[in-house]
Amino acid sequence: MQRRQIKLKADELRQKSGASKLPINVQAIAELLGIKVSFQPFKPELSGVLLKEEARTIIGVNSAHAPTRQRFTIAHEIGHYVLAHKGEIFVDQTVRRQAVTIRRDDKSSLGTDSNEMDANAFAAELLMPEELLSTAVQKHLKKVEDIDPETLVSCLAREFDVSPEAMQYRLTNLGMFIPQ
Repeated sequence: MQRRQIKLKADELRQKSGASKLPINVQAIAELLGIKVSFQPFKPELSGVLLKEEARTIIGVNSAHAPTRQRFTIAHEIGHYVLAHKGEIFVDQTVRRQAVTIRRDDKSSLGTDSNEMDANAFAAELLMPEELLSTAVQKHLKKVEDIDPETLVSCLAREFDVSPEAMQYRLTNLGMFIPQ
């Protein structure tokens, strides 16, 4: 899917939910969509899952991960839902009411799967909207003209409640930051 379409879908969802203040409340957005968010003690390598059934939709989030990672995971799984991705979802029958597992192939773990890349782009746009991010960058630069890049990224990450790595990646993708 084109990045412009992903941006439009994220913008529409934020508008519909009334999420205009930072940090964006992704749990409220999930609830608005009728998605239950459940925090579970998954294995460390599993961040989250999306389970779509006829009667319900659930996002499972790794309860052991940092809150900023959990927020990105929720936004990522909302991305799969809103972008209507189709894929194989396998449910561990022994703990069906508590946890689910998505079986992914080697391609998706490398970040080359288009659905995974689209869901990541959606999550970044939902949590760090380009317009709000641009305004925040300008605000920080006006306050401290010679702010060093690391400090700027850290300040923005706290403001948007995302990890510094996610913020740096987002700024780089938008052409607002050149990694050293």
